[in-house]
Amino acid sequence: MNSSKRLDSVGIVLCLSALACIGEVGFSDLPPGGGDHLRPGLAVTVRVAPEAAGVAQALGWAGGVPGAEVRVHRIGTDFAWETAITDERGNAYLPQLVSGRYRVAAYRPLTDEESAQAGVSALASGRILDVGGAGTEQTMELVPNRTGLVISEVYGPATGGPRWGFSYNFHMYFELYNNSDRTVFLDGLTFGRVQLFDVAAPHESCAESARFRKDPDGIWAQFLHRFPGSGGQYPLGPGEAVVVALDAIDHSVVHPDFPDLSNADFELLGFGDVDNPAVPNLVEIGLRSWPHGHGLLFYHTHSLFIANELDPSSLERAVRHLPVGDSETIRVPDTDIIDVMWMEMDDALQDQRFERCDGVVHGTFDQLGGGFLPSDLSLSAQRIRLPGAAGAAGRLQDTNVSAVDLTHGAITPGAIR
Repeated sequence: MNSSKRLDSVGIVLCLSALACIGEVGFSDLPPGGGDHLRPGLAVTVRVAPEAAGVAQALGWAGGVPGAEVRVHRIGTDFAWETAITDERGNAYLPQLVSGRYRVAAYRPLTDEESAQAGVSALASGRILDVGGAGTEQTMELVPNRTGLVISEVYGPATGGPRWGFSYNFHMYFELYNNSDRTVFLDGLTFGRVQLFDVAAPHESCAESARFRKDPDGIWAQFLHRFPGSGGQYPLGPGEAVVVALDAIDHSVVHPDFPDLSNADFELLGFGDVDNPAVPNLVEIGLRSWPHGHGLLFYHTHSLFIANELDPSSLERAVRHLPVGDSETIRVPDTDIIDVMWMEMDDALQDQRFERCDGVVHGTFDQLGGGFLPSDLSLSAQRIRLPGAAGAAGRLQDTNVSAVDLTHGAITPGAIR
């Protein structure tokens, strides 16, 4: 049962529970002191983003989004969301949060009736936020679910060292899914890995990397692969998926948790690769080849993207000055970005060792990382399937907030749960 206390001097009600709200005034109106049970935490107001004003109007949510779930996780602690639900005015309150840096996400899946009214199936927002001991107020503006070609699953666990007893990295794959109601063509599309991480390094602070991490005009990358085909050769119908393997072979002979990818739809190709002649190749077109020669590696700590066909020689370049030497990188324009998957690990130690920056890409591409995979050879990062979503269009969630779009589960190459 929720407990509450009426503060007549300021005319507000604090609902002191995990699913609670704050009234019409903010933390500045709270009286000093009052005991630990009245220590302010995080007050969140959830609204629909201005660019989706039609959704708010259709649902009568101009003043705020009711029934939205607000999730918070204090960075540097074992991963688990603490949650609160917004009231009818879109307000939620999470009391007595320990001061620190938090992942904060707001999420509202729509019912079938609401979806029919608004024409979308879910809304979300996310960010990294510093919460202070004096209380923090934040407005979250939700953006709607999109349809189109999406990265639907990524399998890239790191192996090696005493923990596993062996080192092997060629079992990785990613999956693409047509989340729209029309056929798309994969011919010439570009696959790449985001160049930046969302942590500070001894040689590069968050402020120094921000020009690359938070660029609204594109995503910076160094390693790119191009899908084969010159137009019309590789159609992907609504509700269909394809698997792109690092190496299209049966990896279960190395470890039983590894997948058999011998029937993958595509594979990456590097200068030293053993090629499966039955599987079409994605060819390296980046600034340089990935050193091991099998095509680009992508672990669960990396973020991936799909873009339109690109000519790297025509794109803007910049040099990052790193301890290992200067590193040239290329900007993929925002107008060519199709989808991004920003993956995070469930790794409190990593969060404690490094300062967490506020993103790997600009918020227009993805607002907050997700997946939160443990180090497990049998798990992948996957987009969630929306409740009640039938057919292809909008079946998988893609709000550009990976924190709520992604989950993890048993690997399912080529099959959508």
